[in-house]
Amino acid sequence: MTHTFVFMDCEGAVATIHLNRPDKCNALNINMWRQLMECVEMAEKDPAIKVIIVTGEGGVFAAGADIEEFGQTFTDPQAATIAAETTYNSQKRLYRASKPTIAKIRGACVGGGCGIALCCDLRFADTTARFGITPAKLGLFYTLSDTKRLVDAVGPSQARDILYTGRIFAADEAHSIGLINRLTQPEHLDDTVADYAAEVCGASQFSVRASKGVVQDILDGATDDEPENLKKFAAAFSGEDFKEGHVAFMEKRKPNFPFS
Repeated sequence: MTHTFVFMDCEGAVATIHLNRPDKCNALNINMWRQLMECVEMAEKDPAIKVIIVTGEGGVFAAGADIEEFGQTFTDPQAATIAAETTYNSQKRLYRASKPTIAKIRGACVGGGCGIALCCDLRFADTTARFGITPAKLGLFYTLSDTKRLVDAVGPSQARDILYTGRIFAADEAHSIGLINRLTQPEHLDDTVADYAAEVCGASQFSVRASKGVVQDILDGATDDEPENLKKFAAAFSGEDFKEGHVAFMEKRKPNFPFS
């Protein structure tokens, strides 16, 4: 019997990807990484989708890697390489998604779960959430790409503290150091994420995706505009989204942007 450990549903312009192994606290095995990548690909290819949400079933985001699979997989160097590459490729696909991504977090968000959350543009959590990156407790370490995403979110000093100790910490601390963007009571998390996603969906998708690309260029090390960037910026003034935005502004109404 095939188990769907990751699945996606869509409501309007929002796709929600569910980590779905609640009996194991959504512990991540290699099949889940593959299915996560497939779901991201589907959401990216669907022109109706404007925002991608990632969440976990059973009141837990993800409690990290499947330690039982560690024992089986990582005794075989070839299998270990395949598992590491699959994890890397899945996270990279989510991180490089062209559409805005939001992690909706309840309960444990630890290890690989925190890695997935860090691949999202924004992280919204409720007060039940608990965070940690625990390779130091296993004799392992985070890859450079994983570590960079953590450093980009919280800065090098906080990242060192999290990585050196492998400690688990509460949602309020995660919020105070910038690891999460919004912190709510449990009963408000769904509405908070839905309202925010609706706000993003109502904005110019041309602007949203272009802005996401510029932020990513900065995170990748760019410090100034190339001629091609300036050309794209100038061209936006003759684009359909700007035409609609300008007319709506002048008419004092909500814009109805054509781009998706």
